[in-house]
Amino acid sequence: LAVGLTPELLPMVVSVTLARGALRMAKRKVIVKRPSAIQDMGSMDVLCTDKTGTLTEARIRLEKHVDASGRETVRVLEFAYLNSYFETGLRSPLDDAILQHSEIDISGWQKIDEVPFDFERRRVSVLVEREASRRLIVKGAPEDILRLCTHYEDGTGAIVPVDKAAGAQIETLFNALGQDGFRVLGIAWRDMPPDHPHAVVTDETELIFAGFAAFLDPPKTSAGEALAALQASGVAIKIVTGDNELVTRHVCTQLGLNITGVLTGTDIQNMNDDALSAKAEEVNLFCRVNPAQKNRIILALKSRGHVVGYLVDCINDAPSLQ
Repeated sequence: LAVGLTPELLPMVVSVTLARGALRMAKRKVIVKRPSAIQDMGSMDVLCTDKTGTLTEARIRLEKHVDASGRETVRVLEFAYLNSYFETGLRSPLDDAILQHSEIDISGWQKIDEVPFDFERRRVSVLVEREASRRLIVKGAPEDILRLCTHYEDGTGAIVPVDKAAGAQIETLFNALGQDGFRVLGIAWRDMPPDHPHAVVTDETELIFAGFAAFLDPPKTSAGEALAALQASGVAIKIVTGDNELVTRHVCTQLGLNITGVLTGTDIQNMNDDALSAKAEEVNLFCRVNPAQKNRIILALKSRGHVVGYLVDCINDAPSLQ
């Protein structure tokens, strides 16, 4: 009626209506910072969501620390603890889970330098010293760690070259942990000369593989119900994660989300924007993707005319969120 009498009242009517909507959503524990976002959210037909901390509890526990043959060993835990304790960069929930094992004695170890974590390398290295011997300890994504290892520690503690059979055995162990729902970090090391002053990226070569640290991060009990409600409302769900495919598949199965296709960061790297745009339409699982690739996925979906929502809780997702 107000708009009919005075068309100039339309902006005010819209503003008041959206403000009332924001108040209603506040009662449902939703904070609306920008009222027009209510309209955007109502138009959404694709939701891209991270896995860790959004679909899972982010209450991560270190469950296993195993060598290359799958045997539990304290040595892997010690290396992981030294790396997490001395790193000063961006700490993850995985680091917090490792540091819960305060029974590890690091007395006598002194930090010399570090190569901080970044989302391209997907690993962090610390250079530590004890009794005049220096050691570089590297922790990160298993695929990247294994690619840098030329030797591994066997069950007796001997250092053995990684041949084809050993590589296949380690790969099988890694896949088995992923299929059981474990998030996995690779742990490796190498001795450095006593006078080696700094840690640099080029030091991360010819490493000795120590083993895997395996973590459990259970799915949120409410996540499956929320995903089902979104899909019933006509919103397509797409999982965009830096984690590997096996772990993500395990979580999706627990949440009742059917997988229609998978793209990895390596696949995306080899695609142009047109190919990615076509493939992103049918695929709903994107694994081992870095921040730049997440951004490309969002833009690819938008280029197909979709209104895309993005649900994340990590600093590396800021470009895509924007």
